[in-house]
Amino acid sequence: MDDLGTKIRTERLKKPLTLKQLSEKTKLSISFLSEIERGVSQPSMASLRRISQALGISLLSFREDEGNGAEWSERQGMDIGRYHRPTRDITDTTVVRAGNRKKIAYPGRSGFYELLTPDLNRKLEVLYIRMEPGFDSGPPFFDPPGEKCLVIIKGKLAFKVSGKTHTLDAGDSISYPADAPVSWRSETDEPVEAILIITPPGF
Repeated sequence: MDDLGTKIRTERLKKPLTLKQLSEKTKLSISFLSEIERGVSQPSMASLRRISQALGISLLSFREDEGNGAEWSERQGMDIGRYHRPTRDITDTTVVRAGNRKKIAYPGRSGFYELLTPDLNRKLEVLYIRMEPGFDSGPPFFDPPGEKCLVIIKGKLAFKVSGKTHTLDAGDSISYPADAPVSWRSETDEPVEAILIITPPGF
């Protein structure tokens, strides 16, 4: 909690943005943002997404597996995050080992994302998602324009896009605009596992 708040404050001051300006960009209250930065309040994933979008960084900059997520994002050319659109095809071959994936967990919830592609400095992004039984993503959220495709590997998911709910079972996939409002919840008593593909990178 304290570490997350420190990362957010550090990125905000880099821009630089006041709490009031960040509040205007995220539509979150100044008091709530202040509590997050001080480690007093725990943001939802939807709130974290708003903050990362407003700061122009990847949500993975807040991941829990390393001590300095902001440093890693800059080193990988991710500082402009979801607005970065690579114009050249990759020329290298990179293996991402299972134990070395960049990971971010939902604050206070039993679910997490892992980055399967090496970084966001390419034309697509692939994520592994795991959600425990009863998981709910919360209020609808959306990203900048692009395309997404979700593939269910295990479990059952009620996936809502632009107000319409789709029931997805293992083996099903759904493609949708990245800027469409989405939310989802687990519909099974076993963990849900899925692969999310995004172009351009926007997580």
